[in-house]
Amino acid sequence: MATEMSDVDAAGRGTLQLLILWRGSPGWFRQGGGSGGGGSMGGPHPTIRSEWISQGGVNLTVRFDPAARKVWIQDEEIVLDDANVVLVDGVDSPAGPEVVRTLRIDPEYETTMVPAPYGGSMGRGRQMRPQPTPAQTFIRRSPELVEFLQCATPVAGLQPYEQKVFDMWCSWVMQP
Repeated sequence: MATEMSDVDAAGRGTLQLLILWRGSPGWFRQGGGSGGGGSMGGPHPTIRSEWISQGGVNLTVRFDPAARKVWIQDEEIVLDDANVVLVDGVDSPAGPEVVRTLRIDPEYETTMVPAPYGGSMGRGRQMRPQPTPAQTFIRRSPELVEFLQCATPVAGLQPYEQKVFDMWCSWVMQP
């Protein structure tokens, strides 16, 4: 599972600010349902970004201050310096998630700007938004990130359709 926070300019040039890869025991994300959300505080150039994820019976929270280059995972502060990736293991362990490493990958990417799903713009012209960029785009930039996901580790008890989805996602990550 991944959490990604980026900035994109009007031309569709993006900069990855933060990527968090969450890892637990094989298949941890399958337990129970899933939901998530996010927000920001501080006006058009957010001071603090936050996200929460509830997946597999696990609740995860993230707050990110891009200006200070700090992230709080489950309220534990991590100073990023120039890192833009955080690897978190043991998300479903009784001891809770543990940050095992931070690193930096190439943050630049391009995306397509598409019309926003809402109609009105109150005289400001048609509003555009960036097409979402899959986390795999960033993960495949680093062999260490691909390895961290442990795609080669079997997940017991997968239904055939679940195995196909798992295999498909892992193949996207490993594409050049």
